[in-house]
Amino acid sequence: MKRLIYILAVVLLVVMASGCTSDEWASNKTYSGNGVTFSYPGTWSENATKTVTTPSGSNNIAAVGSNDEGFAIGSISASGLDTASIQNVLNQLVQEYQAQGYGASKSITVDGATATMITTTSKDSSGYYTTIAFWVKNNSLYYAAYVSTTNSTQNMERILGSLKKT
Repeated sequence: MKRLIYILAVVLLVVMASGCTSDEWASNKTYSGNGVTFSYPGTWSENATKTVTTPSGSNNIAAVGSNDEGFAIGSISASGLDTASIQNVLNQLVQEYQAQGYGASKSITVDGATATMITTTSKDSSGYYTTIAFWVKNNSLYYAAYVSTTNSTQNMERILGSLKKT
């Protein structure tokens, strides 16, 4: 009898550890258009029902998501500015977002450029956290925004790690 219980326990552990859990990255999808390419979870779509609020005055490049997560990338007009001035605009944006309830900044790499990423410290009235990243590439200012019911930035970082400007 003890041996049967032991065997059942081992079988149960193997079943639990072997794919009975959902991995939204199991079958990645790739977005390619509007001058960018990136991978995103296979359970998401380009016709996402979860919308992402983007910085005012920005140009949306792409958006993907699911019912409860969303990701958008775009650019912010910085025409006529040199790289140092664009970097100053980026720093001002980060300070403005932090004054609105975003936490400490974190540096990550996006397509070879250093990006500054910040996340809200609490959920908004709809129950979502927002993470925004800003970076300068080829004298242009870009942003990425991600919303989720958790404050994990894992999906955001994974998408940005795959992002390439084409």
